Amino acid sequence: MNPLFEVSDAPHWQLPGFQRTFRPGELTVGLTLPIEEDAESNPLDSLDNQLRLIRKAEAGGVAAIWVRDIPLRVETFGDVSQVYDPWMYLSHIAAHTDAIALGTAAIVVPFQHPLLLAKRAGTIDRLSRGRFLMGVATGDRPEEFPAFGQDKGKRDEEFRERIAAYRRATLTTHTPVRWSGGRMGGADVVPKPQAREVPLLATGSCQQTLEWRAEHTHGWLMYHKGLEIQRQNVRNWNTAVADWAAREGVAGTPAAFKPFAESLWLDLHEDPDAPASGGSFGYRLGRNTLIQLLRSQREVGISHVMVNFRSSKRSAEEQIDELIEYVIPALER
Repeated sequence: MNPLFEVSDAPHWQLPGFQRTFRPGELTVGLTLPIEEDAESNPLDSLDNQLRLIRKAEAGGVAAIWVRDIPLRVETFGDVSQVYDPWMYLSHIAAHTDAIALGTAAIVVPFQHPLLLAKRAGTIDRLSRGRFLMGVATGDRPEEFPAFGQDKGKRDEEFRERIAAYRRATLTTHTPVRWSGGRMGGADVVPKPQAREVPLLATGSCQQTLEWRAEHTHGWLMYHKGLEIQRQNVRNWNTAVADWAAREGVAGTPAAFKPFAESLWLDLHEDPDAPASGGSFGYRLGRNTLIQLLRSQREVGISHVMVNFRSSKRSAEEQIDELIEYVIPALER
């Protein structure tokens, strides 16, 4: 049989992208794109430089790179962030890298057709040889919802329904799929992922309960919060996951490991011992202070930190070099 057409029995946690990024008891570091401020203003030169920096990060032990889904440039929002379509951007990056995990943080599910979501996720998973991690969210920019024919007030229902249809299309072969926006019969979505599922990660609350996220996703990507707030978030998350694992009879198995990750804006100070300042989205601090912070985050149970250098005063490459030479090795000791 053609493996592209058949649902695999392999678990998601065996995929190379998941294993590189999430390991019980450890903390890994990733990068959020674009790496530099205004990196996409000159598409040809800047894209080449972004790829160069990604390959340097990959060789230096950075676990993953993350792209955002920004469907429209909204005048009142201010943050355009990423210009490129996340699906095409990750496909391009996959073709120029070998091992680094490729994540979305996050695909806006209410704007996605669930069958195309299944096809795109399966395609990137296959093209990257199992390196794709799919973060998903409900979206939050009010102007985008009428543009896509959606009611912002119902995005929680749309999210649940489309995720359910996406998963059914991924996990079955020639099985009818129905949702309020359509139905599929006598057909199938291919390619299927390499494992049974592409790792599915909730970004923020997704307008869902903690229990729903613990049951229906493989991990939680959270925004930066203070250490004590994150300690409680991790504790609540782990409790919800443990309850789900007990109900499913998988407690104590690899399936019961559902990681918690955080996004963090950083500006590494030239002084390696500079204390941390800031706090809303991240910090300006020296690398030794960062090492202490990351070790504390690891201690509370955070598995991965997605670093954003876009608003830094120093060049992103200098800071990546510091991560590779000093920070990542310190986390491995």
